[in-house]
Amino acid sequence: MRHIEPIEYGSAEYLETLELRNRVMRIPLGLDIHKEDFSCERESAIIGAFDGGQLLGMGVMSHKGVHKVEYLCVDFDLQGSGIGGELLDRLEAMAAEQGGKKMYLDARVTAQPFYTRRGYETTSEVFIMECAPVPHVAMEKPL
Repeated sequence: MRHIEPIEYGSAEYLETLELRNRVMRIPLGLDIHKEDFSCERESAIIGAFDGGQLLGMGVMSHKGVHKVEYLCVDFDLQGSGIGGELLDRLEAMAAEQGGKKMYLDARVTAQPFYTRRGYETTSEVFIMECAPVPHVAMEKPL
């Protein structure tokens, strides 16, 4: 049965999130996530969608003055199954519980329709992120 639970930075489950992010978000770009510094995630909220012990997707939200989705990643074969929406709903609920008024994120242009359907508005022109050199846009949503 599918469920969402918190993930502790540095735990075995956390290392699984790195592997999932690498497989879905970095290797297709010819990059390796293991060359990046994720120490900033010590202070972030990290959640995972699991079925039994298998990680299906994950999300990371920072809170440095504003609540921002830093990562939302679902395994290739499960994209479109509702997992991403469930993870995003949980992160938004967590931000609202912490008094957040808006959620921010930088979305790949290919994911922009997903976020638009979920109430996010685009607030920037297209830009390229150094860690993921594909077109992105900044988006936000009132909570």
